Amino acid sequence: MPTRSAAQEPHAEAGDRWLDQFLPYRLYRVTNRLNAKLLRKLKAIGIGPSQWRVLSVLTSCGTMSISRITEESLMEQPTVSRVVQQMEQDGYVVRRASTEDTRVTDVALTEKGRAAFNEILPTARRHQQIALEGLSRTEIANLRLMLKRIEANIDLYE
Repeated sequence: MPTRSAAQEPHAEAGDRWLDQFLPYRLYRVTNRLNAKLLRKLKAIGIGPSQWRVLSVLTSCGTMSISRITEESLMEQPTVSRVVQQMEQDGYVVRRASTEDTRVTDVALTEKGRAAFNEILPTARRHQQIALEGLSRTEIANLRLMLKRIEANIDLYE
């Protein structure tokens, strides 16, 4: 077998660590890690990540249409429709004609859906608390404000 000379060896190049300063990447890593920790709790009670997002949005915003769930959850409309259909079959939500527009179907949590959300919420809050360990209340409040501002800036370009 022929041997390579030093000139033929691939040169190991040090990276410039640009991702350390790229905020979308940093935010993705934080979100991904928090979600990975929460996934264990979700699996334990038979709830998937997409179902958790729908439960969270409905708990936060109340009864709403599939379109609004899509906007709030940042999921694709076909995914939301499929998830809501499964959640209805599992008894977590009910669908009914909107009282404002009968052409629109509203989705609402059932008692089972509220119970599932309430079972997961302490774990989600604990993970958030761990992630924010060592930050002052002022820093946490500022972080929330900055994230809202960043989101508003992004929305300006849509």
